[in-house]
Amino acid sequence: MRVRRRRPESEAMESKENSVHSAPPPNRPRGKRKALAELPASTGPNTNHGSAPRPSKPRTRSAARAEAEAEEARKRQEAEDAARGADLGRPLDSRPPGAEAANAAIAPYVGDIDRYLRSLEVEPLRRPSPDYFQKIQKYISPKMRAVLVDWLVEVAEDFKLHAETLHLAVSYVDRFLTTNVVTRDKLQLLGVTAMLVAAKYEEIESSKMKVNRYTDITDDTYTKQQVVKMEADLLKSLSFEIGGPTVTTFLRQFIASCRGGNSKSRGKLESMCSYLAELSLLDYDCISYLPSVVAAACLFVARLTIHPKASPWNLTLQQNTGYKVFDLQKSIYVIHELQLTIRCPDQQAIREKYMDPKFGCVSTMASPREIPASFLEDCHK
Repeated sequence: MRVRRRRPESEAMESKENSVHSAPPPNRPRGKRKALAELPASTGPNTNHGSAPRPSKPRTRSAARAEAEAEEARKRQEAEDAARGADLGRPLDSRPPGAEAANAAIAPYVGDIDRYLRSLEVEPLRRPSPDYFQKIQKYISPKMRAVLVDWLVEVAEDFKLHAETLHLAVSYVDRFLTTNVVTRDKLQLLGVTAMLVAAKYEEIESSKMKVNRYTDITDDTYTKQQVVKMEADLLKSLSFEIGGPTVTTFLRQFIASCRGGNSKSRGKLESMCSYLAELSLLDYDCISYLPSVVAAACLFVARLTIHPKASPWNLTLQQNTGYKVFDLQKSIYVIHELQLTIRCPDQQAIREKYMDPKFGCVSTMASPREIPASFLEDCHK
């Protein structure tokens, strides 16, 4: 599957210079497309259809209201960041200041929250089929899925989306592919639409929810109407159940149980876990495991990578995650092979992303080629 990307500006300019004389001049500005979210006036019940603003609402008041709404949106974003705690997709030096207070506030309810999340992750409606390529899909392959996910990582990075948004989008893709046959030329349409739906659910900034941004990122391979139609099909296929726990949801809980160390070492562990969690999205085999299992396996491999001579698992982690090492062995091997590029070696967007110093360059850290057998034994003390 060939993924269409937006052309770099230099490439676009060169194309214009070599075009026929009837084409617009190189420095002519491109017309701005209108996003679906920008057209409420033509469809809403209280539309003004482009007429002048009412005298009772001066521009100064409108400007003040817009400024107040922007400030309110900023405060909501800060509150959301604080409630989330450490966002695993966020650089090490930009953790929200209210995270520690938020974690302390929910401490009495951690057990109830964990039980609720684990009940959600096993609901059949929220689980993709682990064999949909064998039973449902005729025109696409796991390799094409990996190419799509690799591209979605780039989209999430370009749009500055939260890690949770990316994970939700990939889960929507897998759930849709579980019950719907998709052709090669529509796979990218499904992916970009899933990202749009996830952004509407998870993000706050309205600019991250405009349809034209998602058509532009595909180099206008798809129209706004196609995206809107796919959005309706996707939501119907998901029965409008678009919430639910992902790997990052459980990682936040599990990392919180890793006491000790300074903020720098803790930040490196968070980034390593985030890196491994995103690698897990590439591999079709990972959807056969529950998100909590993948999260625990990512934590195991992350601790192994950072401290290769110390046992990655202990009784505290076993108790807080609910998993013994024996329960995680298969998923640990999958995550470890992804880290060593034995699996999905051609997809490099995630590895390049986490080479950045803002993520602690965690993708450049060497991992042991073999996991010591003693580390895979269950903990007894």
